[in-house]
Formats: sequence, C-alpha cells, structure tokens
Amino acid sequence: MDQHLVIAISREYGSGGREIGERLAEELGIAYYDKLLLKRIAEESGLDGDVVADFDEKPLRPLLLNPNAFFCATDLEHPVASRIYRTEVDILRSIADESSCVIVGRCADYVLAGHPDLVSLFVSAPMEARVARVMRRNTLSASEARSRIARVDKNRASYYRYFTDENWGMARNYDLCINSGDLDATRAVSIVRCFLDARS
Repeated sequence: MDQHLVIAISREYGSGGREIGERLAEELGIAYYDKLLLKRIAEESGLDGDVVADFDEKPLRPLLLNPNAFFCATDLEHPVASRIYRTEVDILRSIADESSCVIVGRCADYVLAGHPDLVSLFVSAPMEARVARVMRRNTLSASEARSRIARVDKNRASYYRYFTDENWGMARNYDLCINSGDLDATRAVSIVRCFLDARS
C-alpha cells in the first residue's frame, strides 16, 4: 500500500471490531496493533506487563477539577495509570508516524486527532447480535454475556472519559460509524475499504 494510512478503531464489546481491524490490516498489508501495544508500553514505561494489563482500558475515578491533568504531569491521584497512558500516547504517535497501521482502542482516535492520515471508525451492533457473538466466543450463557458486555463497555466509556474528557461512542467524533449487526468481518471491511477509496 503506497498511501500512508492510520486507522483507529473504537468498538463496543462483542461488535466484532477487533476482527474487523485484523481483517482490514491483513487486506491492506499494514501493521495491526491491539494487545501488542501492551508489551511495548511495558517495555518503554519500565512497568511489569501484568501491571500494564491491569490498567488497560479500565475505569478510573474521575479527577474533581481537571480530567486532563495527566498532560501537565500533575495527576497525583492515579500516577501509575497516568504513567502508562503517557507512554501509550508517545507510542501511538510514534507508530502513526512510522508506517500505515490499524490501531484498536486505547483512545487512538483522540490521541491522534489532527494527524493528516488518520481515519477513525466506531463499530457497534445491536445487543442481541453482541450477546450471540460473546456467547459463541467465550462459551457463556446469555445472561453471562450480557453482564460481561455491560461491564466492558462501562469500563471503556469510563476510561475514555477520564483521559479525553469526551464521550466514548459519539458519532461526531468518528469519520465512519458501522453497525456490524448484519455484517461479518469480510463485508464490514468491504464497506470500510469503499469509504477509504471515496476519501482518496
């Protein structure tokens, strides 16, 4: 692929956003970053990998006065989380400049806002479709799947709000929003590629 392209994917839990990201990166022949980022964050922050994983897109208690205090290195309430996030921000900006890539989660749409090659996506799906996917993938009952979906989405929304002071999943914050309820990863990727072609 000749064009430099940075695709940031945010996703509801169980919507298939990760699968879409993996397939898209594979078809475009570009790097894919999701859990791989955690290893790099651990290496560059000097923190244990398990510690980094424990804070990955997990909720934090909001600061009372300045939700973006970590940018000023004044966040004394969550120093480890802020250290991890600062490292993550540096890594995201670095890999976005290095080469074309797909990045899933980690507030990448916000961190990389203004990057000339950024395309941000949000993947959602009706609850029933998400429940069915999570049940299949994790061998859970319907009630267990619903509970997990609610917990993970709440965690992601809280994490995003804490570090960006924005609302996770708001359509105006993304270039393209996809309802994957009736789409498999292949068809969803076809839609994304049509959108990318239309933009070029």
